[in-house]
Amino acid sequence: MDNYYIDLGTVDYNKCLELQYKLVDLRKENKIKNTVLFLEHNDVYTIGRKADVNNYKNVNVVKTDRGGDVTFHGKGQLVTYFIFDVNINGKREIRKFLEKIENSYIDMLKKNNYDAFVGDEPGIFININNEKRKVASIGLAIKDNISYHGVALNISKEILKGFNLINPCGMNNNVMYYADIKRGKAINDLLASMENYFGTFEKIDIDKVIY
Repeated sequence: MDNYYIDLGTVDYNKCLELQYKLVDLRKENKIKNTVLFLEHNDVYTIGRKADVNNYKNVNVVKTDRGGDVTFHGKGQLVTYFIFDVNINGKREIRKFLEKIENSYIDMLKKNNYDAFVGDEPGIFININNEKRKVASIGLAIKDNISYHGVALNISKEILKGFNLINPCGMNNNVMYYADIKRGKAINDLLASMENYFGTFEKIDIDKVIY
């Protein structure tokens, strides 16, 4: 197998951020393979490096080192973090790496009968009644050529209420939508799509990689 994937269930945001830092160090030292984390967060608003305070006046936020502005995480959302070496053939290829992630999500959504695409703004969008709606937010960080953070895919209507108090990624909150896909199916379909771009994935327990 070329890569690992780990299903963490529901994890507190700050606890998961510390975990990512540990995994980044392990990946840098080649002690683990490229690793995908699947999880949900307890309700939390987070801001990235380019956040505008005018977009989150009504909520408390956690400041992070990812790219992007303000977003919401909570129940009804599948979060995927990518602990990957972004070097391709010895060259730092962040744009190509991001395109592989985007294409994986687009392919998965199309498999589930959604007309998915990337827009002018970061993220993955679908057409709903001829309207452009955002179903996945993307925010990455790179440390020593190792990526972390990743993608938050809305998979249930209940997640949408969390965006009502903010301008997610600087946009009107009514742009946010969801793809009605069960969590297990979303993971399996994403893994199938990602294998076309990153190679095969082996499921592993977090205890096997944190030592």
